[in-house]
Amino acid sequence: MTPLLLSLKPVYADLVFSGLKTAELRRWIPRDMKGRDVFIYVSSPERVLRGGFTVADVWQGTPDDVWDRVKDLALVDTDTYKAYYEGRSKAFALSIADAWEHKHPLTLEDLRDKFENFVVPQSWRYLRDCERRSFGKMKRVPVNVDGDAESSRRAAA
Repeated sequence: MTPLLLSLKPVYADLVFSGLKTAELRRWIPRDMKGRDVFIYVSSPERVLRGGFTVADVWQGTPDDVWDRVKDLALVDTDTYKAYYEGRSKAFALSIADAWEHKHPLTLEDLRDKFENFVVPQSWRYLRDCERRSFGKMKRVPVNVDGDAESSRRAAA
């Protein structure tokens, strides 16, 4: 299963890597997401490939149905959620499992130097083979399930 590269705003990435955010909201996703690795690119101002997670489960349905399932997991307020899915009849949420951070994250400049025509996804995209091989070799530091990624990072140093 080809891993995905997903763009997240820094505030949401911080919540994933703190272990607090355990569901990621999406307007659309590819089929067969369960068990797929997802790498997280953190958008401006950070602009870094910071880590990722494995998709444990996928919830889909009307925005109201999905909200009932993820309102305590996605860490967004009701107004933000409603605005995100405004005009949509279907919503998706990815259950985040086994989140990790890279011991040595790659900046956007690093990524562009290393991979010809590297493209940051607006939402998500499939990894190219060369990216998949390289990202898979990067040292992973598990995110502490107690919500303390910093102690996990220090322990791995």
